[in-house]
Amino acid sequence: MIPMQDAVIIGAGLAGCSLAIRLSAQGWKTVLIDRQYFPRHKPCGEFLSPEARETLASLGVAEAVERMEPNPIDRARLVLRHGQVLEAALPGTGWGISRYTLDAGLHRAAREAGVEIRDATTVTSIHAREDGGGYIVGTRTGGLSDTLEARTVIAAWGCHRRPDLIDYEEMGQDGHAYIGIKTHMTGLAGTEAVELYLVPGGYIGIAPVEAGTYNVAALLRRDRLKGAGVKMKELLDFAASGNPLLARRLSEGTPTDGTMISTAPVYLSRRPQPWRMIPHAGDACAMIPPLFGDGMSAALRSGILCASFADRYLRGELSMQDWERLYTEAVHREFSGILRKGRYLQAISGRPSAGRILSGFARLFPPVADSLVKATRLKNTMS
Repeated sequence: MIPMQDAVIIGAGLAGCSLAIRLSAQGWKTVLIDRQYFPRHKPCGEFLSPEARETLASLGVAEAVERMEPNPIDRARLVLRHGQVLEAALPGTGWGISRYTLDAGLHRAAREAGVEIRDATTVTSIHAREDGGGYIVGTRTGGLSDTLEARTVIAAWGCHRRPDLIDYEEMGQDGHAYIGIKTHMTGLAGTEAVELYLVPGGYIGIAPVEAGTYNVAALLRRDRLKGAGVKMKELLDFAASGNPLLARRLSEGTPTDGTMISTAPVYLSRRPQPWRMIPHAGDACAMIPPLFGDGMSAALRSGILCASFADRYLRGELSMQDWERLYTEAVHREFSGILRKGRYLQAISGRPSAGRILSGFARLFPPVADSLVKATRLKNTMS
C-alpha cells in the first residue's frame, strides 16, 4: 500500500484530466485512474467550443492544444430532416480536434503537473475508512490487485454508471436508451462549420478535425434502430437515410480504418447528479444533449468546478457536508438551465412540422438562429 493520496480520480477523460491538473497544480497528491489505455478513439463530437478554449486557457494548456493544429471552426449549422438549414456564427472560434490527439495532450499536461496516471486499471471497490479519515480504493491491473488510500475520491467515469461501486437509487435520466457511434472520414468538403443533422431518433454531427479528417458522431435512440442491422456502419447508414442531405454528404467520404467505435447504453440527463456517495464530474454528473455542441466544454468546466471545492475541502476550509451542499448548488446553477432547454429542443427536433416552423421563423427573423446558438452555450466564467 502506497502512502495516502490527497485525491483519487476515477476516469481519465476530459473532466478527470481537468480535475487532476488543477488539483496537482494546487499542490495535492493526485492519482488519475482509467480502466482503458490512452490515447484511444472515443465516441465524441470532437468539437471544442470557444468556451472550451477559455477553460483550457485557465488550465494552462490552451497553447499546447493549439500546437496540435486543431481545425478552426467559426460557424454552427443545424440541418433539419427535410432539408431546412439554420446557420449562425459562433461567439468566437472553436476547434475541431480528435479525442485521440486531445487526450494524449491532456495526459502529458497532467504528468507534467505531477499527476500519477494509472491506465488499464479497474477500480474494484470504494470504502470509507473506519476512522472517517478518507477512503480505501481497491484496484486491479493486469490481474494484480492493489489498494490505494485517499483523503477524497471523485467519480469522472463518463456516462456509464458504476452500480458495482455506488448505489444509484434514482437515475435522473430521460428514459430513452441511446447508442453512440463515431468514425473518422476523409473526402468530405468544407472546413468552417460544425454541423448537426437531425435524423429520426437522434442526431449525427460532422466536425472537421486535424489533418484534413472529419469526425462523424451519432447519438441514436436504440428503439428507433430496429431492423437496421447489427454492424456499426449499418446502424449509421440506416440513421443517415432519414436525412437526405446528410446521406448525400456522407456518400462522398471514406471511413478511416480503426476509428469506428460505439458505446451503449447512453442516457441523457434530466438534471445533474453531482453527488452519490462521492462527488461526480463530467458526464458522470450530467450528460449534456449533443444538440448543444458544448459537451466537451461542460466536461472540462465541471472538472474545474469540482476541483475548486475539493481544494477547499483538502485545506480544511470545508467539511464533507459543506462540500456536497455547495458543489451541488454550483452544479445546478451551471448546468440545470441548459439541461432544461435541452429537453425543449429535444422535443422540437423530433417533430418534423415543428422543425419546418422553426426554420421558417428563422428565415423571417435571422437573429433567431443566433439566439439558438447563444441559448445553448455555457457562460464565460472561468478564472
